Amino acid sequence: MISGHRGARALAPENTLAGIKKAAECGATWVEMDVQLSADRVPVMIHDKTVNRCTNGRGSVGKMSLETLKQLDANAKFMGDGKDLYIGEQIPTLQEALLLCDQLDITMNLEIKIHRKAEVLPLVEQIVQTVKQLNFPLNKLVFSSFDLGVLTYCKTLYPEVRRGLITSKNRRNMMGKAQDLSLYSIHYDQSKLTEAMAKKIKAADLQLHIWTMNDPDKAEMFRAWGVDNMITDHPDLF
Repeated sequence: MISGHRGARALAPENTLAGIKKAAECGATWVEMDVQLSADRVPVMIHDKTVNRCTNGRGSVGKMSLETLKQLDANAKFMGDGKDLYIGEQIPTLQEALLLCDQLDITMNLEIKIHRKAEVLPLVEQIVQTVKQLNFPLNKLVFSSFDLGVLTYCKTLYPEVRRGLITSKNRRNMMGKAQDLSLYSIHYDQSKLTEAMAKKIKAADLQLHIWTMNDPDKAEMFRAWGVDNMITDHPDLF
């Protein structure tokens, strides 16, 4: 299985509806997207703490209202081919992204971004509320995070949704923590993954996702190691 990273980051502005559509066009069956809260506590799809890198605006996402965020151009810093196709692309809400995934029959790997510890519970609460209001199919959703506290809240507030731990290293007692949190998957940095670690994760009956894998020549090797899902900026190459 192939996941488009932040939609299809090399092919369309990241974390946008255009990115989800492009990933689907390329045959990806999953997308990995990032979510955090606006100042008025609406879950929005953006990776960084600020809007500086990916839009024509400046400032902290958490200090901007949804109305302000919607006025920004999410295509402004995109440097890929076909830039003119995405003029006026906006930062989407989680609701908009999930509705599109449902329409396109795409599974969402939703990375819950935490830039301040105080954001953890409010963000998870708003995500859960949005998913429930939409009655989004839970077999098409994974909550993922680097933060074990986030995954603990996810388990407490909505245990039916699958959960994945993102990591770039063999964290202390990782398999034990995975069992305690009833995790579905481990999402490992492909540049740090070894065959021995891959086998260990699979032996624990966990799905193994890797990020960010942009070299199709390595795909067969990773599949032989038991990798279930490859998150890539270039779903067109796989």
